[in-house]
Amino acid sequence: MPEPPVDTLVELLAWRARNTPDGVAFTFAGRAWTYAAVWANAQRVGAHLRRQGLAPGQPVVLVLPNGPEFFAGFYGAQCAGGVAVPVFPASGPERILSIAAHCGARFIVVPTAAPAAQLAAFQTLAANEGRVVLTPAQAPAAAAPHLPTVGPHQLAYLQYTSGSTGDPKGVELTSGHLLTNVRQMITGMAITEREVFVSWLPVYHDMGLILKTLVPLYLGAELHLLPTDLKNVHPWLDALHRRRATFTAAPDYAYRLCLRHVPTPHVYDLRHLRVALNAAEPVRASTLTAFERAFGLSNVMVAGYGLAEATVGVAMWPPSTAAKVDARGLVSVGRPFPGAEIKIVQDDEELARPQIGEIVVHSPANTTGYYNNPAATAALFWRERWVRTGDLGYLDAAGDLFIAGRLKNTLKRGGQTIYAQEVEEVVDREPGVRFSAAVGVDRGGPEGEQVYIFAEARDGDGLPVATLHALAVDVAARVYDQLGFRPGRVYLLRPRALPRTPNGKLQHSRLKAAYLTGELRRAGAIVYPDF
Repeated sequence: MPEPPVDTLVELLAWRARNTPDGVAFTFAGRAWTYAAVWANAQRVGAHLRRQGLAPGQPVVLVLPNGPEFFAGFYGAQCAGGVAVPVFPASGPERILSIAAHCGARFIVVPTAAPAAQLAAFQTLAANEGRVVLTPAQAPAAAAPHLPTVGPHQLAYLQYTSGSTGDPKGVELTSGHLLTNVRQMITGMAITEREVFVSWLPVYHDMGLILKTLVPLYLGAELHLLPTDLKNVHPWLDALHRRRATFTAAPDYAYRLCLRHVPTPHVYDLRHLRVALNAAEPVRASTLTAFERAFGLSNVMVAGYGLAEATVGVAMWPPSTAAKVDARGLVSVGRPFPGAEIKIVQDDEELARPQIGEIVVHSPANTTGYYNNPAATAALFWRERWVRTGDLGYLDAAGDLFIAGRLKNTLKRGGQTIYAQEVEEVVDREPGVRFSAAVGVDRGGPEGEQVYIFAEARDGDGLPVATLHALAVDVAARVYDQLGFRPGRVYLLRPRALPRTPNGKLQHSRLKAAYLTGELRRAGAIVYPDF
């Protein structure tokens, strides 16, 4: 099948429905959805939005989880000439309405299966702000009115970053950006129409949407979509096994969950996997090695790097490449995709290799800025449209990129630079710890900023105080033994208390704010110490 001759996402879906109408776009919950069915539902929802008064260029907030209704809403909004604005479905009404207000969305699309009482309460809140709440099922299968023509440079999608409700930042992406990045990733990752994709990643977030649904749609490849729920990793592994998957992707912590909660990995045959992409948070060398050893794989897990402001994908090793790890334990994420460039800068100047500094990216898939946020847009760019990533890293002599951490997560202790991920990798090896996060806290004393560790304790709610105390002491001792300093404080948290984005990234700034304001304590997240 030739490459789709299309310029927009709407044209892509229409082309698939016209040329392979009975082809399976994706499977979900035991049911296969054809391209023709997905296209028909998108047109139906788009027509309904037009009849309700949606004007071209207006945003539509989508509060939809993984599943067929998401695609009806996402492509339906664009069929109507609108802008799709997916948000985390478990967001509270305040967050959803805040984003709707920020982008000026009049329409909010929610799941048909939403509880009636919850839906009614939300509709009342939205109506008070002049907004209309719809479900995909409300769109009739009647003859559609004329749908507007959508161009490649028209805004198609807003990806809201996971910041606070007070300062939402919506990354502006056109169909041109999205299709450019799809083509970059297909070439850079050597992806073909023969791939079998399995994904639990949220489709309302960049990697889950673009890499794991747009790429297979573009190629006509097989896609098996799962609910976004990693409380149990077995359905993911079972789908990889049963479907003979060749391509999956997840953040590092998801692969670590597999290692912790699958005592008999040999029951899953993952030998068909060609790529297990490890991206969206710092990649650990120990995870690469341990996962492949546990499941009998070799050079299948590859490290990648990206960000919403570059659509999603920026760099990755070609498939079947052995991991490259430096003396400090940092993992290389390879070289940029075709058309993308990377530089390392500090104080507005480019640094020579291999100095660590902020990573900046130039790519035809780079966003034009943040929606309705000129101040944040101005701060986003370095020189001529190079995106400031906020990530620290370096390029080695061969031009391979290594990620050191987030600029905001760099800790300064007594003049020493410490990267949060260094501390977290040490702490996470402690048997009694699920996951941890390290932040810098300056209490105004002469010692300056100190490293505070927040670690989720296994069975934290049910452990006696003496056991929790011993665990905290062990964590502090492990950090001292391996990194040469003692943390300022060690706090033990309930399981799943660390804040994360929908894609699984630790939210260090949110954690620090919750601690400093007392919210962490008030929410009952801290199990030790209890004062």
